[in-house]
Amino acid sequence: MSTTQQRIAEVFERLVGEVGYDKATLDDVAREMRISKKTIYVHFSSKREIYASIVERQAAREKMRLAAAVAGLPTYAARVEAVMRFVLASARQHIAETGRDEWLREYEIAADAFRKANGDLVRELVQSGMEAGEFAPGDASLVERMTAAMIVDYLLIVNADPMYDRDTELMERIRRFVG
Repeated sequence: MSTTQQRIAEVFERLVGEVGYDKATLDDVAREMRISKKTIYVHFSSKREIYASIVERQAAREKMRLAAAVAGLPTYAARVEAVMRFVLASARQHIAETGRDEWLREYEIAADAFRKANGDLVRELVQSGMEAGEFAPGDASLVERMTAAMIVDYLLIVNADPMYDRDTELMERIRRFVG
């Protein structure tokens, strides 16, 4: 990423933090950076692309932190569960901080990056658990995709009703599915 791209992303990320994704505009970024909006479009095709690049970096950092945080847990099952609980807690916090519609728009953009980063970590943990004999042999990629689908559908329910709390039941079902 070029210096200009990096600066555009930083300014946009700060604006999103201050006013939310919907209200953060490329006009504001251009004005703050004292560049033309056209210059932004040289580096990014859209507001969505800027946000996607920000989220990709955040997701990669989160994966590294999360992998380090769960590495000391005694079993692969405990590690997978800790990752899933973290994902749920992070998503619940984000839902609480944003409006329902804005969360859905951001989620559409961010989901792939976070699904990939967290999914990579879950797949690696499941694969290692299979190799260690803790989990039944199988396709770790399938397990990762199915658990992601469970989490995604659950979060859509939580977004519609933030008071909905069946986290414990969801984690038990995921535990049984993975194990």
